[in-house]
Amino acid sequence: MRRILVPTDFSEQAQYAFEVAINIARRTGAAIKLLHVVEMPRSASFSATGDVVYHDNMEQLYIMRLMEATKSNMSKLIAKVSHAGVEVVQEVDVDSIVSKIKRVIAADNIDLVVMGSKGSSGMDEFLIGSNTEKVVRTATCPVLTIKTSDPEFDIKEIVLASNFRREVGKAMDAFKYFQKLFDARLHLVYINTPGAFESSSNLRSKLAYAADKYDLHNYTINVYNDTIEEDGILHFAEDINADMIMMATHGRTGLSHLLSGSIAEDLVNHTSRPVLTYQL
Repeated sequence: MRRILVPTDFSEQAQYAFEVAINIARRTGAAIKLLHVVEMPRSASFSATGDVVYHDNMEQLYIMRLMEATKSNMSKLIAKVSHAGVEVVQEVDVDSIVSKIKRVIAADNIDLVVMGSKGSSGMDEFLIGSNTEKVVRTATCPVLTIKTSDPEFDIKEIVLASNFRREVGKAMDAFKYFQKLFDARLHLVYINTPGAFESSSNLRSKLAYAADKYDLHNYTINVYNDTIEEDGILHFAEDINADMIMMATHGRTGLSHLLSGSIAEDLVNHTSRPVLTYQL
């Protein structure tokens, strides 16, 4: 791991994410990019050279002052959070938040995004979701979502929830990396629901096969019965007092996402535990 991206809106949750990123950077030697994006006004557009063009002088003046205030806030955040020994660079831009994050991931070869999230529920979740949820759905690298303060970030018990089908193999290297990074115990769990019920013995055999196939170490095998997958993962994590949950997501968008949803995105919204997602 060489590069970590931390998008910030200067909220408490974003500061928590920055603190966790510093912890990980100290363990890995990675550099951190701290990014703040000023949302581009609807009346603005891009020129042929990629510069933002404003069609209202007052709007341009407002954005310029907002950029100055943002750079000041960025300097205050960097000064506030101890990061001795960690390289931290900063970037402020005017853009769409999710689009900018995706471009930075590609341009800077980002290995991990660490984002703070307040979560969302009810009608807000249905209508717009959150920027974090959108990044989880579209990022091409692992995304770690943080909601609470935990600067020590001492991860010892990790839940890996999956159906353990073939495609999850694409994410296993990332999951094993994080387990090794923290010398943590991995709890493989399959949520057995009434709508897709299988015998516990068959499921345990499936998990044991996956553990052997992916050469896992220091792990437990668990079959957990619940009404729906999301509730089962949350309840299992509570039962073992997990420090983090890891999941792969298919990153569906558009109509397919509206129809099928995403368990990983639901977890990001509804749990206070750190969630590491990997988009397949």
